[in-house]
Amino acid sequence: MPSGLTPSEKFVAQLCERAFLKLWSHPNPIGKKGKELCDSLVVCGPHVIIISVKEIEYKDTGDRTGYDRWVKKALEGSADQIWGAERWLQGVGEITRADGRRVSLPPHDKRKYHRIAVALGGKDSVPITWGELKSGFVHVCDEKSLGILFSVLDTITDFTNFLTASEGFFSGDMGVIFDGGGIEDLLGLYLFEGRTFERYSEKSPDLLIITNDHWRGFSSSVEFMEMRKEFSISLLWDKLINHLTEDLLTDGMINHENGKITNNDLALTEMALLSRWARVEFAEKLKQLHSKDGQKTRASLLRGEGETAFVLLIASSEDREARVQELCLRSLVVRGRLSGCKTVVGIATDRSGSSKIGYSHDIGYMHLPEWDDEWDIKVTEMQKILGYFSEL
Repeated sequence: MPSGLTPSEKFVAQLCERAFLKLWSHPNPIGKKGKELCDSLVVCGPHVIIISVKEIEYKDTGDRTGYDRWVKKALEGSADQIWGAERWLQGVGEITRADGRRVSLPPHDKRKYHRIAVALGGKDSVPITWGELKSGFVHVCDEKSLGILFSVLDTITDFTNFLTASEGFFSGDMGVIFDGGGIEDLLGLYLFEGRTFERYSEKSPDLLIITNDHWRGFSSSVEFMEMRKEFSISLLWDKLINHLTEDLLTDGMINHENGKITNNDLALTEMALLSRWARVEFAEKLKQLHSKDGQKTRASLLRGEGETAFVLLIASSEDREARVQELCLRSLVVRGRLSGCKTVVGIATDRSGSSKIGYSHDIGYMHLPEWDDEWDIKVTEMQKILGYFSEL
């Protein structure tokens, strides 16, 4: 993490890394003419999250002057930085981190920009204005809402789904007033409604007042406690991503198409795009494969986001080459036989307690948007060797 970060910037950078993991969080990236682009940038899949942090002490002048000064420096200052960063990003295909590592950006026609202003120093006594700022929609967090938002929506997909839903929520004709609260109360309403605002779009009232107890009420509910308890197993998936990320950033990883080492992070990105609920399912499957009851199961198939599927393979690393080949073959079978699938991520590991030489992981990424009869013939032969997955 860059040493030049202010305490506030460092705090936000740590929240980003904890929520979105190291590979996709970039504090103080370099922009135009070698200057700081923004305070934090998160890049994962199609998503580009631009974050600007301003810590401005609010001084109560007894009239509107103090509020106007704070808004100008904290909110409008952040908005200026965010829109400047987005304009520059629209003209480049990669960015350089503060530590010098280059990061590829998603294709221009697939990018989804999200803008977040972090306004600190208001001491929970300044009404936060957010929504249309300068040139479009900007989400605003203060001291209270910052930690809540990043700790509860701690995957790229969950986080960006909420941002997108919020923008749609405010884009209609319904008037929305916050009665002493902020984005954390909107989050409480969103979670209470089942991670959606559809009910309000179907029967939109003229005016909706969001009180300052939505988050407090939902966060103390039995439903929230049970949700957090169910989420606990999903941390196994986070740990696997972090482990593979360390391999990527230090030793590279194996490209199963040519057997060479590559720094390609596409497979890890697909893993990171899984929502928290999906990670629960994947972590439970991993645990099952490594349990005594799963001893007879060698491989398993799981459906990911969109057109992506995952193959989990349990095989010894004593013959690493054979394991890599099997993982590639199984991935190809899934691509050919699973309807709607164009991308397959394969993950292979040793069974717990079985290795004589230590434990390792192999990961592969296969993207085949087109399919023809020749591939069908090959897949049929592979299935004779490997057998069908029970899920297929």
